[in-house]
Amino acid sequence: MPMPHKGDRRYIPTRLPVEDADKLKALADATGDNRGDLIARAVHDFLQTIDLDRIAGQEKLPMAEAS
Repeated sequence: MPMPHKGDRRYIPTRLPVEDADKLKALADATGDNRGDLIARAVHDFLQTIDLDRIAGQEKLPMAEAS
């Protein structure tokens, strides 16, 4: 059965503490999702809460004020 296309992706390997990895596997088994998809969704959701401009210490100058 073909898998749906999920858009362009980058492979980012990581290591989890054993307890977290075991819990992730149990969740994947219970939901039928694969571990990579669960991790990608969690990271995506987390990154949506991050304002990079604020972290860098500068806010964008609105174009109307820049002229």
